[in-house]
Amino acid sequence: MIECTPNCKYKKLLEECEGKRQQEKSSELHRCKEQNKVKERKLRDLNKKVITLTIIATVAGTLIGKEALEVIGQWLGLLDDWNLGGGGNTVGVFPAPGTLAVFALYPFICRARRRK
Repeated sequence: MIECTPNCKYKKLLEECEGKRQQEKSSELHRCKEQNKVKERKLRDLNKKVITLTIIATVAGTLIGKEALEVIGQWLGLLDDWNLGGGGNTVGVFPAPGTLAVFALYPFICRARRRK
C-alpha cells in the first residue's frame, strides 16, 4: 500500500470526503430522531384517546343498565330471526352491565407495549 506524504492532495481529498460523510450521517441521524419523536407523540396521543374512549365505554356500560341491554338484546334477536329466515328458536345469552364494563376495560389493560 502506498503511503501519502503530509501534503498529498489525495489525503486532503480523503479528509474532506470523510468530513462530508460524517456530516451526512449526523444530519440523517438527527432527521431520524425527529421523525421518531413525531411518531412517539402521535402514538401517545392515540393511547390517550383509547384510554378516554375505554373509560367512556365503561361508564356508559354501567349507566345504561340491564333494561336497556335487554331491549338491545331483543332487537338483536329480531334481527337474527329476520336474517336467518325463520329459525326462530335461538336463545341469546347477554352479559350483565358490570361484565360489559369489564370487557370494555380489556383494551386498556391488555394493550400491546411498543418496543424501544
